[in-house]
Amino acid sequence: MRTTGTVREWHEDEGWGVIDSPDTPGGCWAHYSAIEMPGYKRIVPGDRVVMLVEEGSQDGHDFRALTVWPGEMSAGFESTLTIEFDGGPTPIRVFRSGELDAADPTPGMDRQRAFELPLLWAGQVETAPGAVSGWHHHDRNESSLYVVRGVLRLEFEGHEGYLDAEAGDFVHVPAWTVHRESNPTGEPSLAVIARAGGGMPTVNVDGPPPSHPS
Repeated sequence: MRTTGTVREWHEDEGWGVIDSPDTPGGCWAHYSAIEMPGYKRIVPGDRVVMLVEEGSQDGHDFRALTVWPGEMSAGFESTLTIEFDGGPTPIRVFRSGELDAADPTPGMDRQRAFELPLLWAGQVETAPGAVSGWHHHDRNESSLYVVRGVLRLEFEGHEGYLDAEAGDFVHVPAWTVHRESNPTGEPSLAVIARAGGGMPTVNVDGPPPSHPS
């Protein structure tokens, strides 16, 4: 569905916000990766936008934006933007463990974000003993996990049963693959995450694929 709306709130440091439209009661959740504009992607509260939306639960909202075009324009709108840089190198940054931010909640999992760039998301996830996460996917992102400690059990569409990843193992979660994680042990598990692709970091879904029991 395509509709016109107004940006209610925008959290630039976290890369998401809410857009109000008569067609999306309660507001439509939007991620910066959905914004279609050249150069740096940025919208602010009060901006008028055209958006393509779908129904789907995301962070307490019943609608998600698939594409957002700033201004009251058509999808064919084109523009140019020139940004001048000072020519200096981009500095290396270190993100301390105590500075991570809670992000992308999925029931049963404690994700924390270290940093987020247009094409890269990095952070960690801790899964409590006996916890089973909700079903979700990671949009167009390819995801890599490195298990630091414990066991991370993965169930996913198209596969009967599960796979266990233990400390020292790497995991690849392909884009769009619906899956869930659990921790079958009595100790918390911890994994480091890197996602590449510029999509929504996490999209929670209402239930498992038809091939899996709930």
